[in-house]
Amino acid sequence: MFLLTLLTLVSYSGAVVLPLNAYSATETLYKVNKTSRIYVISNSPQELLQSLIITTSNSAQNSNGFTLSVPQNDGSLTPFIPTQDNDLLSVIFNGVNTLEGSLYMDSITPNLNVFPLLENSSISFKQGTNVFFELNIPNGKIPVAQNVIVSQNLPLAGFVGLPETPNPPQFFDSGSIENTTTYNQLELPMKIFHFTSKDANVKYEIKYAERTGLVIGSAGLLMTNNFPSGPYNTSEYNLNNQNGIQVDAIFIPRLDKTRAYGGNITIFMTPETLDPFVSPMISIADSNITSNSPMNRIVIESDGPYAIQYFLRDTTITTPSPFETSTKSSSFPKIIASLLIAVFFRF
Repeated sequence: MFLLTLLTLVSYSGAVVLPLNAYSATETLYKVNKTSRIYVISNSPQELLQSLIITTSNSAQNSNGFTLSVPQNDGSLTPFIPTQDNDLLSVIFNGVNTLEGSLYMDSITPNLNVFPLLENSSISFKQGTNVFFELNIPNGKIPVAQNVIVSQNLPLAGFVGLPETPNPPQFFDSGSIENTTTYNQLELPMKIFHFTSKDANVKYEIKYAERTGLVIGSAGLLMTNNFPSGPYNTSEYNLNNQNGIQVDAIFIPRLDKTRAYGGNITIFMTPETLDPFVSPMISIADSNITSNSPMNRIVIESDGPYAIQYFLRDTTITTPSPFETSTKSSSFPKIIASLLIAVFFRF
């Protein structure tokens, strides 16, 4: 009785992710409705997945883990959908070896698309909420979103975990940097993450790839592994700006707001005789760091995990800047005029 009561409470919570290796020949029951969506995210062998049997009691529906875990042509999964309210979903596993992966149950997210991120997969945007589950990371690679194109008026937002999670940590918001509609690469080294947008014309390619780092003339996202938890260390990026080109830059750091810690973004210049600029990051507030300077090297130090959205533009190229610096003045000394940097905190 206690087990059934617990499972009923879980099913009514709206969403749950359960490890497939927890299932056995003993029947596990969940209370489900017509709004429920059940996904199997796994790349275990076919014979094992076929031994995962999913049925409903009242409507006598049945399926297996292999059928539910095979992606469609666009890479998304087809869910098991009960046809009756107040039904019981039964999950049984009769395989001889352990299954890897997850069972994901959802009942509240509209326009939900679920993607298993496989080693050789390359997934494009699908209208609605796109949820990704990391599977089998190739050595030296992480999940990334490449060649991201968004609208100025309908931003693309990225969050850690499931969309049903209350106040999920945010790692990306294309609306944070005005007039920037193209991002070269977003680092996404997380087990589960999701993107949302009201724009049907968003474009991106999500796959496993290597980190590309910072390059003048690019926009993207830098992230520590398993943000907002996981390991962190000092990172250094050389922009190879030996000629001292003036660079328009924007950095939007996002830290774990549930903990109190901080860090610095330090910008070193060309020539090296110019003093570096140190900009603080704090977890209790979002910051917006803008700069126009001959930056050559960037060092990121933090006492905790971070996600940093950025934009770097070569000002010798005559394209509009995404922002206007209000501190420009021809009366400043030359050394100051070349280092226009501002930091804004939003509490």
